[in-house]
Amino acid sequence: MRTINDGFPIKQFNGIDINTSTLSSPANYYTYSSRVVKFIVIHYTGNKKDTAKNNATFFHNGARDSSANYFMDEAECYQSVALNNAAWAVGGTKVYKHAECRNINSISIEMCCSGNSIVSEKTINNTAYLCAELCKYIGITADTVDIFVLRHYDVWDKQCPAQWATENSAGWTTFKEKVKAILRNEEGLTMEQYNELKELINKQAAEIADLKNINKQLVNVVQTTMVYDFNDDNMPSWARPAVQAAMDCGAIQGDEDGCLGLSYKDLRAIVREYRCGLYNK
Repeated sequence: MRTINDGFPIKQFNGIDINTSTLSSPANYYTYSSRVVKFIVIHYTGNKKDTAKNNATFFHNGARDSSANYFMDEAECYQSVALNNAAWAVGGTKVYKHAECRNINSISIEMCCSGNSIVSEKTINNTAYLCAELCKYIGITADTVDIFVLRHYDVWDKQCPAQWATENSAGWTTFKEKVKAILRNEEGLTMEQYNELKELINKQAAEIADLKNINKQLVNVVQTTMVYDFNDDNMPSWARPAVQAAMDCGAIQGDEDGCLGLSYKDLRAIVREYRCGLYNK
């Protein structure tokens, strides 16, 4: 949570300059000298294909009954509403899904569409970096991203961003994990690289599980088929004292060649008997 007095505190993020040359008409937002902000809300424009500049210009040129603080596309970011002012972005109904988040205490980021009303992975990746920069500014940590970084869909029941507007959206979860990774200084990956790394980790975990299963099978084969003929290095070290004691007492004897012919189960039985004192002289 932060009290925001500066309308334009962030100038650049991840090598992208924030363009403030085309601000929204004052008819599209609430004006404050300062406000307390807790939440960041992610939206999409819903257009078939557009850019951050197109949207900034649209809101600059007239009363639109809505607005957003930022517009993000694959290459550019335009700030349309100063952060000390409240964009008209998360309202639209008196029935809110979220108990606290409103225009007055949130910052809204609109993701532009790259075709067929879909937000591209590049735009999503850029938005994750912008979101992380804003998280740092208002005090949202990696551990609190799930609480304070929301979709429009989480605030009230609008399908926005449409490709993430389900209760258990994998895309939304991945986005938040990316923001957390940036906040934990694990950045440097594109969203695509992040997903590839995550898949690789999951694959390796599955392979390790398979290896553990194979190891168990090998141990079972050894335990059921291995024959120990002599009390030597081939016999497990934990069994050798007990076997020697049993041999000294005459409890076990080899054949004409001196071969004991003991199985793994035999070794365990001899050790139990040895520990119970059966072979004490």
